[in-house]
Amino acid sequence: MRDEQLMTTEQVAVHELPTPLGFWHWSGKVYGERNQDWLTVQAQGGNVNLALLLHRLDQLGIVVDLTDLQPALVQTEAVLTPWRTLRQGAKSRLDEEEYQAMLAHELELERLQQGVLLQTLRSLTLLRGKGHNLLNYLSLLGAQQGPLRDLIC
Repeated sequence: MRDEQLMTTEQVAVHELPTPLGFWHWSGKVYGERNQDWLTVQAQGGNVNLALLLHRLDQLGIVVDLTDLQPALVQTEAVLTPWRTLRQGAKSRLDEEEYQAMLAHELELERLQQGVLLQTLRSLTLLRGKGHNLLNYLSLLGAQQGPLRDLIC
């Protein structure tokens, strides 16, 4: 199936991949435009940072195998998920300043997760093609008919 997705066998150079800072800024913009839509990915058991990365790779015409990125998620979700749960549970008991501090820490963990995803991506041999990365991920989540369907390249 992977061979069918590839249009060419042109290898992607590392310098063509998103940089951590560039991807962070791009993600903030894209997420901010439709945050509730992206949160549906999380509500269905998915990872927003991974979905954003897959969307960006689709835009760049780069094919990736989802299983190659899984180790990055295992590492970072072990820290991020409990923190997010703690912050959400503590919201009603904290004053605004304390809550914002917890939220800021969560955003740093999100940024760390993006960095680990990008580092993992850089270690892979990537090829150009029309791989439908985001569609494949949404399909695994059972969300391909959700509000992000118009983003599928």
